[in-house]
Amino acid sequence: MREFFVAFRSRAEAIRFYEALLNYHIGCKVINTPSSAGLGCGLSVKLFAKDMGQAKIVLERGKFASAVGFYYFSNNGKAIRL
Repeated sequence: MREFFVAFRSRAEAIRFYEALLNYHIGCKVINTPSSAGLGCGLSVKLFAKDMGQAKIVLERGKFASAVGFYYFSNNGKAIRL
């Protein structure tokens, strides 16, 4: 199953987003932001593609100002912005 991640500029907001997703019973994991993304605070939240719609809603409702965007891993492992 395809996975993606949401990168953040704030470590605190990355953790708050992770906790908000858990409250909505969305499976997720906090990861180090891949260096190939070249941005952020070093923390991202990884999710399955099937949960992207719900994640966008949680992101908008929570007003996570430091969210950089949605990324996925290409076949060669490079982070690509959606």
